[in-house]
Amino acid sequence: MLSKRDELIAALFRETDRAQRMKTALAVVLFGIDDWAGWQRKLEKQELAEVEQEITARTARLLRCYDMMQRYSDGEFGLVLPGCNSFNAVGMAERLRLTVFGTAIRTGHRYLTLSACYGIAGSGGRSPLVVLRNAENAISKARACGAGSIERSSYDSEPDPAMLLMPVIEDEALHW
Repeated sequence: MLSKRDELIAALFRETDRAQRMKTALAVVLFGIDDWAGWQRKLEKQELAEVEQEITARTARLLRCYDMMQRYSDGEFGLVLPGCNSFNAVGMAERLRLTVFGTAIRTGHRYLTLSACYGIAGSGGRSPLVVLRNAENAISKARACGAGSIERSSYDSEPDPAMLLMPVIEDEALHW
């Protein structure tokens, strides 16, 4: 039986092939609930399941029909975002932080305020396993920065969209 992580990797391989063939962007977002081990000690199994179900439902409302979400490990989730570069994926992480974790989650008679850290990597035509490793490194850096942090992999080979909008200034261009 495939684990949830294996299913995410299989989807990432499929989408990487498609992105390379069609010359489109692809991004991976990993996000993990901050202090999940602490929540596991405080809550009953049923409450933990309700928390994960609510996070899944809230996240699914933000996704496009061709995006993929998969549980990655305990308290962690992975998103495969076709047609999305890592800069756009930072925006998705920001929406997740505000929409999914911005309001309390109800479990039974309790309301829990949770946060998550986010690790983002763009494909740039690289091996899916390299991209996943970069996203894992990014989420580790985010956790080191503190609750609710978002980190984009520094290994991305895609250009920053803001740089594409900057005017090119050359001496010859200034002379009419």
